[in-house]
Amino acid sequence: MAIRLYALGESQEMATAADEVSVTRAFDFDHPAPSIEGIRARLAATPDFEAPGGNRPSAISVLLNMLEQRDRRAAEHAFRVAELASMLGIRLRLAPVEVARLRLAALLHDVGKLSLPDDVLEKPGPLTDEEWQRVRNHPEYAFQMIASSVHPVVAETVLKHCERIDGKGYPHGDSGEEIPVASRILLVADAYDAMLSPRPYRMPFTIGEAIANLQEGAGSQFDAAVVAALVETADELGWAAA
Repeated sequence: MAIRLYALGESQEMATAADEVSVTRAFDFDHPAPSIEGIRARLAATPDFEAPGGNRPSAISVLLNMLEQRDRRAAEHAFRVAELASMLGIRLRLAPVEVARLRLAALLHDVGKLSLPDDVLEKPGPLTDEEWQRVRNHPEYAFQMIASSVHPVVAETVLKHCERIDGKGYPHGDSGEEIPVASRILLVADAYDAMLSPRPYRMPFTIGEAIANLQEGAGSQFDAAVVAALVETADELGWAAA
């Protein structure tokens, strides 16, 4: 499935009839670790969907540089999540500007973890209650870091990307429709990529295992429609057979 966005101001009918414009390549599971240079190049090629004169590109570049210096894997994870979230947003028929903002939120969703010490992020065993609370605060840390530099919708998407449909997420315990659709999409894309990535305490999941876990959590942890969109995308692109 190609990642496609249309020019601002186009109606749904115009967008459907118009030639589609690719702004990123499809999420490519054969290349799970794109280079930071590739991230920057593709970000630079993305049309600016915010008001002229905004400081979004420079703010993103600074935060991506910080992520790269702190943890290259975290920056690469952010890029992959942005790609997959964009695909899901398009499949779920978000408006073009909504997909653009979702992609930006996905790039920035974990910048709050820059405030966490390495011994917490890379801890091979269970976290203490205090350590876990610091991790649970990372969406709020990210919100504080980006709120003055991005559209409010982007900031809210990042703030609520760890909230669960059943209200058992964090930082505020929002549930159901209280959680923006973009945040629900971002949670699924984030969880999927996280499961496919190795951690100090476990090996990476297979694609089949990751999808099964998402399906098990559909309707409680995850939005069932978003999970269904990911399953459809995986089937369409043959990821499970890769």
